[in-house]
Amino acid sequence: MRTGVAKIFAYVRACDSMTIMHPVTWSRPLTPTDLESCAVTVVEGGARAAGGHANALVVADTSEQERRTACGLGEVTSLGLLDAVMNLPLCTPVRTRDVSMEALARLAAAPEGIVRREDGWVTRLLSPPLTVVAAIVRGTGWRRPAERVGRFAPFAQQIVILDWVPARGSSIIWEAQLAGIGVWVFAGGQVIELVPPEPFARRFWKPAGWRFAERAYRAQLISSGRRGSSPASADRRSRTGTAACSPLQPVLPSM
Repeated sequence: MRTGVAKIFAYVRACDSMTIMHPVTWSRPLTPTDLESCAVTVVEGGARAAGGHANALVVADTSEQERRTACGLGEVTSLGLLDAVMNLPLCTPVRTRDVSMEALARLAAAPEGIVRREDGWVTRLLSPPLTVVAAIVRGTGWRRPAERVGRFAPFAQQIVILDWVPARGSSIIWEAQLAGIGVWVFAGGQVIELVPPEPFARRFWKPAGWRFAERAYRAQLISSGRRGSSPASADRRSRTGTAACSPLQPVLPSM
């Protein structure tokens, strides 16, 4: 018993220096000033969901990204694997006998850098590499960009950038306010806000939400020329059967 407790404390001390704050809770509307201050980074094509794609405005976890680079790990987009990982606390050893056979099978096949397994214990090392704060679509019209960006409502704030200022009395303003979509205008080399986006409120942290962040990370790796890292993207049937993703996952506490 003492050995097990000592092992847990040893891992907790090792993780004390890590600042794990992802997924980030961005509780206010994103503004053009955030782009100027480099509070967020633009990842082209980084927002992908429901068959749609858009640019993503992200906040990176540089520590996690550096850790992945060091162990040769890229994006992790397998829903089954993310579901298994999410049921483990971060940087805290858990006895393998307390983990389901289905989850253990997935973790056993996972690339290096996702979990550590030793002496009847398993420890989660993986955390989201970034948080997508907003999906952003630029268009010459309103209807189509609004429809495209609306697909990302379950994951992030939504912003449409127009190349023109809507006429006074246009229905665009109240339609955007009703849908929670931010409207920015790019004119004269500047981005001007007309309607602030509705802040995104995450009620549950689920595998699909984590995969949304991982897909943005994949786009970031490609754009930076670091795509050579080993991804974990395939959802393979494990030896114990088909993965059973729980419908709702509570937000895990940051360690």
